[in-house]
Amino acid sequence: MVSVNAEAAKLTAANAANVARGIYSMPPDHGAAIAGMVLSDAALRAQWTQELAEMRTRLNGLRKLLVEKLAARKTPMDFSFIAKERGMFSFLGITKEQVIRLREEFHVYMVESSRINVAGINHGNVDRVADAIAAVLK
Repeated sequence: MVSVNAEAAKLTAANAANVARGIYSMPPDHGAAIAGMVLSDAALRAQWTQELAEMRTRLNGLRKLLVEKLAARKTPMDFSFIAKERGMFSFLGITKEQVIRLREEFHVYMVESSRINVAGINHGNVDRVADAIAAVLK
């Protein structure tokens, strides 16, 4: 926000912080209302279930593809566990230093615990991700 002077900026920041606290403490209920509408309508629920199944299939396929790409690069680690997991995230089990190298040298981003967002992998970048992981493991 832009204010006319430093004092006005300080007041504006304080007011914005109060608004933010209210939003965080009492989030709007429209998300719950939408979920209730979708789950109580047979057609919407069927569409949601189908879309959920498609996303689950996509994620499971990406997990398997990443494991195959890493195995093809003969990495010193066995990543087969990734294909057996479920959900959007997986821990690679690499060191903080290797994660930092992935970020700084290869622009592959994840938290320093090596938790990777599997949903961020796709057919267009999986080879680059696998190459980068293989490189930091050498």
